[in-house]
Amino acid sequence: MDKKQSKVILVQSFGHFITDAYSGFLNPIMPFIAVKIGISMAIATVLISVSNLTSSLSQPFFGYFADRWKRRFFIFWGMIMASVFLSCLGIANNIYILIICLLAGHMGVSFFHPQATSIVSNCSDGSSKSKDMSFFIASGTFGFALGPFISSNITQYFGLEKLPFACIIGIISAFILLKNTPRLEKEANDKKQTSLSVAIKKIFENKPVAILVAASIVKSFVVSSFSIILPFYWKSVNYNVAQIGSILFTFMLAGAFGVILSPVFEKYFGVKNVFYISLLTVTPLGIIFYLCNGQGLLGLVSFVLIGFVSFLAVPVNMSLAQKLMPEFKSMISGFIGGFSWGVIGLILPLISIISEKIGIMNILLIMTFIPLIFSYFIKYIPEDN
Repeated sequence: MDKKQSKVILVQSFGHFITDAYSGFLNPIMPFIAVKIGISMAIATVLISVSNLTSSLSQPFFGYFADRWKRRFFIFWGMIMASVFLSCLGIANNIYILIICLLAGHMGVSFFHPQATSIVSNCSDGSSKSKDMSFFIASGTFGFALGPFISSNITQYFGLEKLPFACIIGIISAFILLKNTPRLEKEANDKKQTSLSVAIKKIFENKPVAILVAASIVKSFVVSSFSIILPFYWKSVNYNVAQIGSILFTFMLAGAFGVILSPVFEKYFGVKNVFYISLLTVTPLGIIFYLCNGQGLLGLVSFVLIGFVSFLAVPVNMSLAQKLMPEFKSMISGFIGGFSWGVIGLILPLISIISEKIGIMNILLIMTFIPLIFSYFIKYIPEDN
């Protein structure tokens, strides 16, 4: 890989870090925004789910057009929209402004990801593709980890109304990214003539790729459930916003280290075993977390480890799926990196309603058994050496 390609990968990873930092703003402050504008946990969860659903389910479609158009438009305006609108969550004084900020901000996040992921994949050669993809994804996970820490501490020490000032960094970063990303070259190949519906059909007719998309959905299910619902539980037991943000920061930071170490696990254990480790360890850790009632040192350690193992297979998942269908790299990124979160957005409102009936800790315990059940299907994906 030459220095120019390395620079492009580094710049896209920087953009991923910044964009995902803004996407992590919401979870720790949502219980306090809900109190401010007078909505229940169920309604707040519905709003989060709808915004995630709108943006995440749109990622494959943005990925389709990114594959066709090859424009820097997606990464630049994605960063601008994410930084501005997600920073403005703090000044939302009614449910309508909150909805606008959520939808527009998360739409910006979905603009960015497919094109940036495709750029990284195209700039990386075969020998280092997994490592480069791991670095790119880890950068975003580090950003997503830092986001709750930033938003919760601004809220704790300066108030929600000061949060919009955080958009300045994102706007400056967007122009840095634009300046350092070369114009993208169009390629003349068959995928330009492939319609959207045919492209989607081809992806889901590929059984290993469909399983990899499902695996990303299971991962998103665990991460979303724990990071979105638990802040309401911790607030109910008198954790302040800074404490909640710090815990979520540690959870996602552990996930980032899982992403970084993924190539190491892949090298020593193989692709399939990375998936098995990632899926099968969630259940015992979830049981420990439940028995500790989500508190105390052991409870928090088990929570952090759930973050680590949940993200462990993410780079392997992405790089393997793109290798299996290289003609749809941006779309694959949209399905694995975005669509999976959107599917969970359909389920989370129901989960929040059930959790109000049977308790947050009880519903989380039940959900930790889903990765265990899904691990059966890993035998159908190829072992990529």
